[in-house]
Amino acid sequence: MSFERWFLIGFTIICIISLFKFVPKYKKRDAWVLFLFLQLITWPAGLFTVEQGWIEYPIQLLPQTNEYNKTSFSFEFFFFPVVAIFFSLYFPRRKNWKIILLYYVGIAGFFTILEVFLERYTALVKYKEWTWYWSFITVVISLVINDSCYKWFKKGFKPGTSE
Repeated sequence: MSFERWFLIGFTIICIISLFKFVPKYKKRDAWVLFLFLQLITWPAGLFTVEQGWIEYPIQLLPQTNEYNKTSFSFEFFFFPVVAIFFSLYFPRRKNWKIILLYYVGIAGFFTILEVFLERYTALVKYKEWTWYWSFITVVISLVINDSCYKWFKKGFKPGTSE
């Protein structure tokens, strides 16, 4: 098995352990909502970028069985949604705008730096017409949309009601 597949397996295990360790029990429902909301964003966006030929994922964790879906299952459907869970659950909502901006830049920067590292030193990601700043911008936009949907979900949910 290649280094890239071992990396994906290891990173998946780390993400699963971090979910169990750092998502409080009373926030499990919120974590699922965040996870699914982000997948709703990343699936069409990932398909679009791959179909346009801007980015490629040559090595996948799961075998490539569908010629119509060449996005990265690991990145689009698991790693980034896990990052979004932690982003929204630990968001500094009552801080000033500078702290919030730093939070956005830090989380989006982390994910972008990870992707750039993987693009340069592995065969997991290959930029064609894509650059690191497009990754950064799309990560920020995705996090804004996802967190907005989460706030909307929380606003409508009243604990203790049967609806």
